[in-house]
Amino acid sequence: MKLCRFELKSDPGVVRSGMVYSGKIYETDGAEAIGVHEAADVRPLAPVPTPPSIRIFRSDLGEDELGFYYVNPGAVIGPSQIVNLPDIESEFVVRSYLAATIGGGGYQVNDEEAEAVLLGLTLVNIVTAKTIEDSERRNGFGIGRSHDFGIAVGPVLTTPDDLDDVMVMTKNGILYKLECSIKVNQVERASAHFEEFAISMIDAVQFASQTGTLRPGDIFCVGPIFDDEDCKVSANDEFQFTMERLGTLALKINEQS
Repeated sequence: MKLCRFELKSDPGVVRSGMVYSGKIYETDGAEAIGVHEAADVRPLAPVPTPPSIRIFRSDLGEDELGFYYVNPGAVIGPSQIVNLPDIESEFVVRSYLAATIGGGGYQVNDEEAEAVLLGLTLVNIVTAKTIEDSERRNGFGIGRSHDFGIAVGPVLTTPDDLDDVMVMTKNGILYKLECSIKVNQVERASAHFEEFAISMIDAVQFASQTGTLRPGDIFCVGPIFDDEDCKVSANDEFQFTMERLGTLALKINEQS
């Protein structure tokens, strides 16, 4: 099942929810369908609008070195939105992640409990100012301002049962056999296979719960999937991250404000 939040172009400002099926959007009231809309008639919103927290698990640490940092939930935007670059001298990249959100909470959960609270998978793009990031790391501040102005989430939230046929059991836990790619201005920059990454979402949820209480709506990101060199962007670029079965998450880079 592919869950979504959206507004009608003919009725902006009214947030609706539903599911995507066969190219149409079925609006629901939480229990039953109350309307059917064409994709061209809606504007998608972030499927998780106000997550209590966003944890970034670095995929380059290896299977025995789980670790994460937090980014600002207030920077979340929806699909196909415009990101205004800050007025600073910096190289900018868009880092792409496979993400999961949970529907329940808990503290020090085991693997079975972590799997039970897993609500769905989605995509995340984080616009990053590399010059600020380098300064943050060099001065020991940790990640902050460099990730603070554009975290795109979407386009939908795909429930785990919808991915049973591409689920693979590896030595690192449950992963998904999914191909993905990025494009800048419609030109493909890179592609990858997500099952090659060493972190499972269940492990990420379980690991995070060992030191902090989980909240419904928390987002867990694994990545970045692509090298920074392939992810460079500048003003007026359009960036697209596509993962099979999960959709395409696009954003537009605007002039520096």
